[in-house]
Amino acid sequence: MPETSRLRFADLRRPLTQEPRSLAARAIPRISHGTTPPALGLDTCKPAQKRFRAFAAPFLLNTPDVPPHLRIAGDAQLIAHSGVSRVGWSDVVVSPQYDDLSILSDLPDHLVQCLVGTPNGSGHGIPGLRPLAVEGSGDALLMTHLPTGALLRIRYHDPETPKQRTPPWFYPTKWRRLRQDAALDAQERNTLDAIPPMQKDTVDLLAGLVARLTCQSDKEGWAVGWLVRDPMSRPFREQSGSDFTQLWGGEHHWTLRWGGYGAVPARDVARALTHPIIGILDARATKSTETHAEVRLRKARLTLEVHDILISEYFPSKNRTTPDEARR
Repeated sequence: MPETSRLRFADLRRPLTQEPRSLAARAIPRISHGTTPPALGLDTCKPAQKRFRAFAAPFLLNTPDVPPHLRIAGDAQLIAHSGVSRVGWSDVVVSPQYDDLSILSDLPDHLVQCLVGTPNGSGHGIPGLRPLAVEGSGDALLMTHLPTGALLRIRYHDPETPKQRTPPWFYPTKWRRLRQDAALDAQERNTLDAIPPMQKDTVDLLAGLVARLTCQSDKEGWAVGWLVRDPMSRPFREQSGSDFTQLWGGEHHWTLRWGGYGAVPARDVARALTHPIIGILDARATKSTETHAEVRLRKARLTLEVHDILISEYFPSKNRTTPDEARR
């Protein structure tokens, strides 16, 4: 592909993904002259990378503080307590590349402790993820996922100084503490077994969701915002309590629930997944409202639900008091 075409497509992708132009251009796949790359390369990657993104989705999108009446017991809680969902607490940008999934942050060494466990067997992190190399002077931290062979990069990026690619200081304190053994232990295998089965269409859909977690369109007025960090100038959900996300399912049907003060509308997430420029090829929204949406990709179905949960609803009903009881 001529360089001018690659940059032209990068300039279409960049405002929607929030990436630097150089990374957006690098991700544009080679195509024949006169055509447009599907989804501008967001889903163009190695098969192993696609599997890793889908596998990582439940870890990235299950928080431990889901309201009791929505909380799924058992394996879902094992995944939720891995600590990986803390990645979404930071101001990050997801940059899906052909060879890797890049997560951009101004604190790369801080994020790795959410993603990789430590030798003391804390159980945190994505099972099988291991540190591989420090690139440059800390501008990127490269990791490999043993079960799939896929790569994950945490790249330095500060939106306040977008042209600066290397951190002004870098102390890899957390990086040096990560586990580096080349074999999965029993705890990791147990967590791996807890992930529900996914069919191929589901893998494509969940991988596409991960690739778009920080996509937005200022012009069109929608944003994914990691579900609970709405970057649009919209009223916050004052009636809602603590932020939470929950992704669970199996085979062809998965459900994604979320809520909180900065929760984005369900239709925004559906819009990102089915967008005419960066949407997943063949994905379609069968429902799309502020609080409920549904996206289908061939046989796969993803239900999207926003829940406004009051703080009082986080506690069991037996612990609540009625107004009359409170006056006694």
